[in-house]
Amino acid sequence: MQQRIGQRRGPRGNTIQTLRTWGLLFLAMGIAGQTIIQNTMLGVGQISMEELLLAMDDQNTMIWATVALVAQLFQTCAIPIFTFLLVQGVMHTSSFKNYALRVAGIALLAEIPFDLAMTGKPFFFGNQNPVLGLLLAMVVLWFIRHYSGKGFKSVLIGILVTVMAVFWVGMLRISDGVMTVVLVVIFWLTRRKLIWQVFAGACATLLCTMLSLLYFMAPMSFLLIHFYNEEPGEGNKAVSYFAYPALLLGLYLVGVFLF
Repeated sequence: MQQRIGQRRGPRGNTIQTLRTWGLLFLAMGIAGQTIIQNTMLGVGQISMEELLLAMDDQNTMIWATVALVAQLFQTCAIPIFTFLLVQGVMHTSSFKNYALRVAGIALLAEIPFDLAMTGKPFFFGNQNPVLGLLLAMVVLWFIRHYSGKGFKSVLIGILVTVMAVFWVGMLRISDGVMTVVLVVIFWLTRRKLIWQVFAGACATLLCTMLSLLYFMAPMSFLLIHFYNEEPGEGNKAVSYFAYPALLLGLYLVGVFLF
């Protein structure tokens, strides 16, 4: 009886669906912190700097500003999770092309909700949604996979396309794009051993704190990745694909209509 119960529960650890759920939770925290608290409740970007400084003298305002900051710190924990899941997807997909098209579709679908959630405007070209970073990282993986096993040439091409991708995420101002590209490449190169993925990814994430101190909590997500059990878990893939755009749009509407 105990054995049957154990089998029904499945293997211990975090499945793909579990990691995706944690990633979405971290995203929800960060989006709510910026959209609802920072942009709506505190009016950042809608008031002058002098008014903002005066508002900071109020204790309640300072508390809410701190909550918004902490929420955005937790949001960075989603970056290692979704880059890890992307590499797992590339490793197990039957069609790299179709997988890339799905990621491109999410990036396109999320752009307007992302602009609304971050700025309150439907079109804002100063910052692009992070799914575009995942798409560029897939382009890098295509080159690395296509030229794999060709000695020095493959290494050189891998370095060049990675550098070019980092350059483009900077030019396009893709949110968290540099860390996204770097982690995807690292996860791919160390894909044969989970422990190496965790170690190398955590080290790279710590180095990314040199770009922004907001990333200093991101290494925490490797505690979840470390217990990945290579199982897909239960969940609807279609729902997962639409979850990020829906989350952006939903939290934006909450901020607009309830606050």
